[in-house]
Amino acid sequence: MSSGHEAAFWADEEVKLLQPGRPHVVRDSKTPSGPVPISGLRGPIISDALFRTFKANALDVRFVYTIDDYDPMDSQSMKERAGMAAHMGKPLCMIPSPDPSVGTDFADYHATRFIALFAGLGITPEFHRMRDLYRSGALDKQIDLVLRNAETIRAIHKRVANVDHPEGWLPVAVICENCGRIGTTLATDYDGTTVAYECKPDYVEWAKGCGHKGRLAPFKGNAKLLWNEQWCAQWDHFGVTYEEGGKDLLTAGGSRERSNEIYREVWKRDPPPGLQHEFFTFGGKKMASSKGIGAEAVEIVAIYPPEVVRFLMLRTHPKRHLEFDPAGMTLPRLMDEYDRAADAYRGDEESDLGKTWRLSQVSPTPDAPGFRIRFTTVASWLQIPSIKPEAEAEKEKGARLTDAELRDLHRRVELARAWLERWAPDEAKFEVLERTPDVELTPEQRRYLSAIRALIGTVHDAGEMQNQLYEAAKQVGLLDAKGNPSQDAFAAIYLAFLGKPNGPRAGWLLLSIDPELVRRRLDELGRAP
Repeated sequence: MSSGHEAAFWADEEVKLLQPGRPHVVRDSKTPSGPVPISGLRGPIISDALFRTFKANALDVRFVYTIDDYDPMDSQSMKERAGMAAHMGKPLCMIPSPDPSVGTDFADYHATRFIALFAGLGITPEFHRMRDLYRSGALDKQIDLVLRNAETIRAIHKRVANVDHPEGWLPVAVICENCGRIGTTLATDYDGTTVAYECKPDYVEWAKGCGHKGRLAPFKGNAKLLWNEQWCAQWDHFGVTYEEGGKDLLTAGGSRERSNEIYREVWKRDPPPGLQHEFFTFGGKKMASSKGIGAEAVEIVAIYPPEVVRFLMLRTHPKRHLEFDPAGMTLPRLMDEYDRAADAYRGDEESDLGKTWRLSQVSPTPDAPGFRIRFTTVASWLQIPSIKPEAEAEKEKGARLTDAELRDLHRRVELARAWLERWAPDEAKFEVLERTPDVELTPEQRRYLSAIRALIGTVHDAGEMQNQLYEAAKQVGLLDAKGNPSQDAFAAIYLAFLGKPNGPRAGWLLLSIDPELVRRRLDELGRAP
């Protein structure tokens, strides 16, 4: 990502696609088919960032978010769970809730858990549930239009995606009056009022229809449009003028291209523009709610501060692939990048990195970032009981922390604690040993430990201590091939106090431990065995 102005920031580029002086609607959606992985937040956060950017450019814009809860249950992973096989093919909103205290039905349960995250992340769209739109008759006009143009739509599916539907096929799914399934019915013969349908036992692989045949009016919630046609109906109903989407839907011959052509030929309108965001993967695999792949959004949002969650989604250009695994050093690297973006904002609010930081904040109009302690430093502080983070932070700043800086420090402390407990690699964890460890040291390392004893109690600044440790390494001859202080010098310190050859900054570590303990330890290990 550029930090200058050579090319327009990605969100600013999208502003050029919208005509000023008219109302605009940004839309996004989610099918509540199971627990939503963290990748499920990339679309809403990108859409919200665009919504904010459009508003900042004086556009009249709304942000609409639909919950596609009238879709059929078609998840193979859900089918394998106890009690779910009997509900395959039914509308998600007509399947029992895993926990009625959270949601009234399966769709409401998963949608409620997911959209409950939005306000805390600063995402504030208008929410609309497809069950309500269908049952109220709000989409009846669009259903009628689609059914009257079924042959045109069938030809588009064949031409664009090489999908060959049988003659007489209608792009609508009826809810079977006998078994309640919507994913197993084939509708035909629209007479302007009703359609014929059959609930076919072999229509799909993931559910078995009951064989019932009937005829009914496909309005007022008795049926739903199929995916491509429903997409067009939503654009029409809400007046959508911009909609970004994931790569899987926007590929050549994919759902978006089919919907675009249907909208042009049936609605006689141009489809809304929108950028395509790349895959968000976990361990190399595309995250998916229905397949249970990826860290759960609810879990990550409960631990990561909201601005860091937003930054995770926005720091990488939407058109670039994003890999995420909370384990290992992912979080420290993410926090370092976040701090660089904060520094960029302080230097130039209009830089690309500065804009990324601003769009990552919960408030659209955030205060400038203040003094911050590096995340890995906070994690190190937590591993030494004598360290008091607030006092140490004020010592580093050289002044009292403001209320905002104190809140930021507390968030980092809690985040670092969670990281150490759940995700930190072994090399990032340490404990100052109360007893002298049985470690192997070279004669040069022992001389080094003896040499640095004189620094204890005389040098009190961590930066100066680090410099003096470098000088001591040169004096005893612990140098690498280039004549620089060797890692063996610092490894000797870590082995002496942590029992392992790596750890936090050695200067700070020595100053954080009781001086008497440090002197005793250096005396013991500085002597020849």
